[in-house]
This record gives sequence, C-alpha cells and structure tokens, in this order.
Amino acid sequence: MKTHLRGRRSQSLRLLVLVPHRDTRLLLRGWSASLFKTGFCGAYSFPWAAPLAILSGPLNTEELKHCARVLREASMGVNGGKISAGEVTSAAFPADSFSDIFGENGVLFGPCLNLELPPGAFSASAAKKIAGFFSPLVIGACLGQPAVCGGALPPPPQISFRAAALANMSYRSLHMKKDCPPACDSHEWKIGKLCWLPKV
Repeated sequence: MKTHLRGRRSQSLRLLVLVPHRDTRLLLRGWSASLFKTGFCGAYSFPWAAPLAILSGPLNTEELKHCARVLREASMGVNGGKISAGEVTSAAFPADSFSDIFGENGVLFGPCLNLELPPGAFSASAAKKIAGFFSPLVIGACLGQPAVCGGALPPPPQISFRAAALANMSYRSLHMKKDCPPACDSHEWKIGKLCWLPKV
C-alpha cells in the first residue's frame, strides 16, 4: 500500500488492474518522477498499473484466473504474447465512479497499451461485479489531467513485457481538511494478491 499522508478517508474505489512485471514498473516509476520534476500541476501519483474495470466488489481467485487466461490468449495474437505501450494518452474514469475521490480529476495519464479486453474476458459471476470499463487501456503515470508548469514532457520509456498479473485494487483520497477541495487531498492505494497471466 502506498500512503502519502494520513487524513480523513473517503469511500474506496475498487478497480481491476493489470500489473506489469516489477522491472517494467521501475521504468514507469522513473518516468513518472521525471514528469513531476517537469512541473505538473493538479496531478496525483498512481501505482504504475493499468485499470481495466471499475468493480462493485473484488473478484475472487477463480474469476481472476479466468480473466488472466483470456487476456493471455488475446495477447498471443499481438507480438507473440508481448504487451507493449505506445503513445502517451489519457483515459477518463467511467462516469460517476470518482466524484467523491477525485473531484473533476478522474483522468488517468500514461502510455497506452496495445491490448483490449476481448469478449469472454469475464466469467458470468465476475461480469456481475463490473461497474464500468476503461478505454483505452493506459498504464498510470499519474492521475488527473496535468497542466505542465514548465518545460516539455520527457519522452516515455520504451515498454514491452510478457510477465503481468491481474489484481484487485482499492484507491481512495485522504481528505486533509473538512473544507478543503479535492485538489488539496492526498491518496492511498492497496493492491491485492497478484494472479499472473499464464507463461508464454
């Protein structure tokens, strides 16, 4: 769990996320840090994972395994199972899923993945827990539509990976003051047990 500051907690937002291998996350972490050094305003940290869906409840182990198998099969049709990240873009959170947590900053910013959720990605039981999907699929370098306060954006790293896992994740804001707007808040997250995509 990543905690920036302690304060009054909001309701958690539940997410299904694709978590790249640690080596890939280290590259993304370094790039994310360089973005903030450039002078981003109005952006929050995000744990270098790609949200796939908003959940009404966590997926269980079997539901995660089913989705992991389907995603691996889908990735095999793209560069032999290698998932890569291309141009930097932004993806809005599904409507009304973030108002208590992000205010108007419900936008994920980062490299776009060459992967889409295929039909049948979720079992019947898991599908009942899906409250909304993300499109496009973006690995989060930061949360919020950042304004560049100085300099040009540093180019993103060249990212490709085969090793990745699915996990439940909770994300919530820590309200620092009762009368403070969301922009004053910090955030925390917790990523659950990793369910790895089958090996290629």
